[in-house]
Amino acid sequence: MDYGQTVGRRVNALRRERGMTQEQLAERLGVSYQAVSKWENGQACPDIALLPVLAGVFGVTVDNLFGLEPQESAGAGVPARDGPFWRDELPWQDDGKLRAVLFFGRRMVLEDMPANQEAGKAREIRFVYDGPALEIESQFSVTCGEVQGSVSAGRDVKCGDVGGKVTAGGGVICVDVGGKVTAGGGVTCADVGGNVSAGREVDAADIEGDVTAGTSVVCADVGGSVWAQTVQCGDVAGTVGGEYPACAGE
Repeated sequence: MDYGQTVGRRVNALRRERGMTQEQLAERLGVSYQAVSKWENGQACPDIALLPVLAGVFGVTVDNLFGLEPQESAGAGVPARDGPFWRDELPWQDDGKLRAVLFFGRRMVLEDMPANQEAGKAREIRFVYDGPALEIESQFSVTCGEVQGSVSAGRDVKCGDVGGKVTAGGGVICVDVGGKVTAGGGVTCADVGGNVSAGREVDAADIEGDVTAGTSVVCADVGGSVWAQTVQCGDVAGTVGGEYPACAGE
């Protein structure tokens, strides 16, 4: 079954049944009417985080959006529970990734929105997970233990060992990272198996790839090149660029 086409047809049918225009539905969801049009025409699919909102607007379950049940939910738009810890399961392959999203009323809080703008008096929104994880994706700050795969956060990341890459809108504090690290703020890690790009300082042990930092780099050996205002490293396989480089071999 092509679930993308099915969702598009269901959105179109449910919207018309309720006498809503594409513009009205888009306003309820906080998206553009062009996005709704693309869903209904099968040119795109709603973001996974919007599915519960769509179900709530139409008063049906998420399964109903995928054509998996004929009846509507009797709970005034509240999906029935399938288990003690989650609501309706989404009918696609389980990738094991932890996804954390937040809604302020009916609108999803986006990673580029200040937390206090959308969530009242909250100064910080942080996703904290205690235990090993396959992958983690959050629109906010993440605090976690070991992660087998990658970690993506709209703000800061503070984790143990990460087997994949780390992407953060803010700073990153981790142990070993198997892939690359991209951060809007500073990066503090042990060994990194890929490139490191930081908006501020980088403080790490060995880095296998290139290193780019907005301010300073302090590290052991680097398998690629380094660029920052201030550089203090061990052996660097590539070139070193900066106002104050101080590396072995320079």
